[in-house]
Amino acid sequence: MKKLAKRIYKTLVLTVRFFTAERVMAKASALTYSTLLAIVPIMAVVFAIARGFGYNKYIEIWFRDALASQPQAAETIIEWVNSYLVHTKSGLFLGVGLLFMLYTVLMLVNNIEQSFNDIWQVSSGRSIYRSFTNYLAAFFLFPIFIIVTTGLSVLMTTVVSVMPDELGLSSLARLMLVDLSPYILMSAFFFGLYVSMPNTHVEWRCAVIPGIVAGIAMQWLQLFYVHSQLWVTGYNAICGSFAALPLFMLWVQISWTICLFGAEMTFTNQHM
Repeated sequence: MKKLAKRIYKTLVLTVRFFTAERVMAKASALTYSTLLAIVPIMAVVFAIARGFGYNKYIEIWFRDALASQPQAAETIIEWVNSYLVHTKSGLFLGVGLLFMLYTVLMLVNNIEQSFNDIWQVSSGRSIYRSFTNYLAAFFLFPIFIIVTTGLSVLMTTVVSVMPDELGLSSLARLMLVDLSPYILMSAFFFGLYVSMPNTHVEWRCAVIPGIVAGIAMQWLQLFYVHSQLWVTGYNAICGSFAALPLFMLWVQISWTICLFGAEMTFTNQHM
């Protein structure tokens, strides 16, 4: 136990040291800017794929839940996405819009990969062909992942609320199915990101704890924003409708900071 506590302490100290020395906060700021540019084109791609399968309503529900702490930003982005899809159906704007959409999406994912490679001290990234095929496959699988996870969450909530006595579910089982499922899904997402994004071999066992830490931190960030409505309301009273943008930028900045801190912790674990 003492050796484990010493290893955890050493890992955290080295992670914070590398996080500060490598100016990861600057990388988080750059990714925040890229995210603001690409959020509408990316969601347009996801919505277009989901509409092709008839699942666009599930995507909207998931997006509103993901931005539950920023409902104004969520509604604004959905309106922009719907307008974007309407205007890209005809005329010259179709070609220009598709090129801009593809460029912003590829630039964002390339910046994410470059940030992870910098943390892992990898000098070369993926080839253009491999990047294009991997990113395209990810964008096709992302709506399916959202639909499946949303369906599982709705199913588990329905089962627990409608048939608790028939199934004989204990309070611990209900806690695992409903309350902890968002933490599990978010942790699994970060675990997959830390293993697959760097252009190097990442041992999966080194990414388990950072994935859990990042998933819990993201859920706590959501809860903090949701339960700090008094401060948000006061900020809205001062800035009016413009409050949605800086608050959304702050949320994205903190989210990327959490994500990159977990990547730095994964690197530290593997090279301890």
